[in-house]
Amino acid sequence: MRKNVNEIQKVLQTHGYSMTTIITDVMKSFKLKSLCHQIKFKKEEGYSVTEILALMMMFPLMLLNSVHALYRSHYENVTTMKKDAIYRMKNNQKMPWRSLLLGVNKRLKQLVNPEGHVSDQSAFIIDDTIDARVGKKIENISIVHDHAGNKKGSKLGFKNLTLGLFDGKSFSPLDFSLHMEKKLKVKERKKQYQKEVDPRSPGAKRRKECQDDKISNALKMLKRAVKHGFKAKYVLVDSWFSSKEFIRTIRELKDQSMHVVCGVRKDKRYYTYNEQKMNAKTLLATLKKESKEKRCRKRNTRYYEVIVDYEGVGLVRLYFCRFPYQKKWRLFLSTDTSLTFLNMLEIYSIRWTIEVFFKEAKQHLKLGKCQSRDFDAQIAHVSTSYILYIFLAYFRRINDYESLGGLFESVNEELMEKNVAQKLWELFDELLQVVIDALTDSGTIDLHAFKESPEYHDVKRLFEDSFLCNQLISVEKVA
Repeated sequence: MRKNVNEIQKVLQTHGYSMTTIITDVMKSFKLKSLCHQIKFKKEEGYSVTEILALMMMFPLMLLNSVHALYRSHYENVTTMKKDAIYRMKNNQKMPWRSLLLGVNKRLKQLVNPEGHVSDQSAFIIDDTIDARVGKKIENISIVHDHAGNKKGSKLGFKNLTLGLFDGKSFSPLDFSLHMEKKLKVKERKKQYQKEVDPRSPGAKRRKECQDDKISNALKMLKRAVKHGFKAKYVLVDSWFSSKEFIRTIRELKDQSMHVVCGVRKDKRYYTYNEQKMNAKTLLATLKKESKEKRCRKRNTRYYEVIVDYEGVGLVRLYFCRFPYQKKWRLFLSTDTSLTFLNMLEIYSIRWTIEVFFKEAKQHLKLGKCQSRDFDAQIAHVSTSYILYIFLAYFRRINDYESLGGLFESVNEELMEKNVAQKLWELFDELLQVVIDALTDSGTIDLHAFKESPEYHDVKRLFEDSFLCNQLISVEKVA
């Protein structure tokens, strides 16, 4: 019978699932264990950080929202690890999650762009999104304003400020920070989770930046990325970030090698045109009087474009445009004065990749689903989601999936098969028990011994292994 078991094993080994491929093969390509060692991302004892990271990244792929959900599901046999091991790492203030995320991005760059080529379409993108939460006892939780589309209003949660890089082909998140906005009442803040934190630890630094303004923190993240060797031709932001100080600071980085393309508010800032200082409204009225309106047939858009002197920044090109079915004129700015209106729109549209990233991370990677009261666990949750996104983006890039949504559709179908198979095994096991009991009662043969035999357990193990269980045993070697 042992021979038959080996033959079954060979058959099962030829039918791998994307689950194993994504986690183990990609971790191997990124040399995650070596990376963790280099940046001192480690634990003093117990399970290694790579084992825990692998398990945490598998939660979304197993359609699980939390550590607690894992140990209440039939996936609890995936590992012998106890849930306290995961909680301890997530709540550890000393874990350098920012360094790990940057390190993973460096490995991605080495894998997909070893020559360091900077695409003409490459861009750093900065934007924020709401990470809504439930529970006022979460550390540093606050009321945040949602200004997006039809969802305007206030919610309980964090503002997640993210810096990403579009390299000309795909987007990857480089860095992030969680921010407070409107604080809760004093009585409610006193009930929030608190713990002693070493002021020199990464966790303490994260807590400090949580209260900093987003524009200052965005510049810090951008400078950090440039310092770590990441390059792009443009920096793309919406009108909320496009202050004069922000634009000037970016232009001063790397010998003015990066240009800014952004939306701009029609506020009181002044531009010099024909030796006269004008704000946006006055300038638009002047251009209308001069009859300099143009029309872009490709975008069906009316627009004005003009080069002006923006004090403290230098020469910039402004674009006033009114899109179809819109009454208000929108204003865009580019420090690259060579860009035509159509070129500017094509480059600015790259900013949409971060919106797609937010949507996919929330929909597929459970971003924003962490309900831990510990702020360190919130940072760990976002970091793990971003690292998994990078792994999936890389997997998608080398396997020609059209979108991450398509990749997840494939993975989820396999997960459904695994769930069904697990149920089938339980039914088969119950049926087999009935047969064994009936035959034993008849006295014809004692099959209880068979159920305790190595062959029976080998068949069961092979069945379970083919549907996800115990796949983490080899993660330590693979990583």
